[in-house]
This record gives sequence, structure tokens and C-alpha cells, in this order.
Amino acid sequence: MLMTAFVSAQDSTATAPKSPRKAVVYSIIPGGGQLYNGKKIKAALMFGAQFWMLYQFQTNRSSYNSWDDGSYTKPREYYRNNRNKYAWYSAFVYIYNLADALVDSHLSDFDEKNEKVDKTQN
Repeated sequence: MLMTAFVSAQDSTATAPKSPRKAVVYSIIPGGGQLYNGKKIKAALMFGAQFWMLYQFQTNRSSYNSWDDGSYTKPREYYRNNRNKYAWYSAFVYIYNLADALVDSHLSDFDEKNEKVDKTQN
């Protein structure tokens, strides 16, 4: 019985794996899931990228709406195309943000699993 206790004991330094569901929920705010996973730089990049895309979208939307229909239409088309482009970029960054947080949370204990395999093979 005493032998079994030593075999089934777990390493107290191991961290609990991150919850993928929590990571995705926190990622509703861009960068939140990355912060949950402990990736501060990646969180700042995600937040900054999303902020920049939304800022560009809003700037081009405002310019498009303020352009007069009766005048030269080339700039209006330019702003419309840019507005649409940044809307797609923003959606891509947002989906990437969610997927990245999900994958990071699934792989949060990967190194620990790998170390356990190495220890058992020796």
C-alpha cells in the first residue's frame, strides 16, 4: 500500500492545464485569452492589431460617409474599398485571436507532458 502512494503521487510543481473554454471566453476582449494563458506580449499585439484595424475601419467609414455624392467619385470608392478591407482584416484578427487562445490553452501543459515522457524513457 505504501508503495502505491509513491507511484501515484503527483509532482507539486506542475501547473494545472488551462481551460480552453475560459481562454475563448476571455478572448471576447482581444488579448484577454492570451493574458489568461500568460502570454503578455502576444496579448498586447492582439489588442493593438484589433484596435488598429477598427480605427482604420472607422476612419475610412467616416471619410466615405462625408464624401459628397455629386463630386468626383474616385476618392469615395477608395474609402469604401478601404473600409471593407479593414472590416475583413478586423474579422480575421478577431478570429485569429480566438483560435490562438484556444490552441495555447490546449498546449499549456505540453512541455510538462513531454518532460514526463522523457523521464519515463530513461
